[in-house]
Amino acid sequence: MKGLKKLFSNINLKEFKHYIIISIIFIVVVILIGSYNFIQARYETSVTATTSPNIAFFIVDVGSQTGQIELENIVPRKTPYIYRFSVSNFNREKHADVDLLYTIEVITTTNLPLEYSIYSRDDFRENIIDQDTISTNEDGVYLRHLTMNNINSMSYQDDVTNYYYLSVYFSEDYINNWETFPGTLELVDIKINAEQDVGR
Repeated sequence: MKGLKKLFSNINLKEFKHYIIISIIFIVVVILIGSYNFIQARYETSVTATTSPNIAFFIVDVGSQTGQIELENIVPRKTPYIYRFSVSNFNREKHADVDLLYTIEVITTTNLPLEYSIYSRDDFRENIIDQDTISTNEDGVYLRHLTMNNINSMSYQDDVTNYYYLSVYFSEDYINNWETFPGTLELVDIKINAEQDVGR
């Protein structure tokens, strides 16, 4: 008991309080940083999961098919949103009985200042968009057309599935005023045009 009294009498109370306050502040900062990282990770995972559906096109005959993506939850961030879509020459009921050629066109509204890229490989190295133009429809709505010069082929002798990745980037430069844009809903139509490959 005397030893404890002697120990406490040798402690400088002013320095002891100083160390206690610093320790408490350090612990609080560590807890806040951990909580922020956890919440941010959950938020980004949630956004990615709810806005990145896969779209499948089955071109078993000549003609056009269109699939639509609604970018209603998109917000400015460091990394782009990635939407995968596939093109196949077969489905559960039928297989294409002729060789096919197909082209891809992406048509978007222009409500948000988004940057688009399309990749045919998951290393995201080569953007295959060749033309990026703006037009207006009969209602005066501005539409953006992303087209590729490449014509893709599929042999009827094989089951073929080609994968593509649409990258949508909403720059962090807009993080403080993105809600001021006239519309926060962006519509993206992916159009596949298929015709018979008569050259084979």
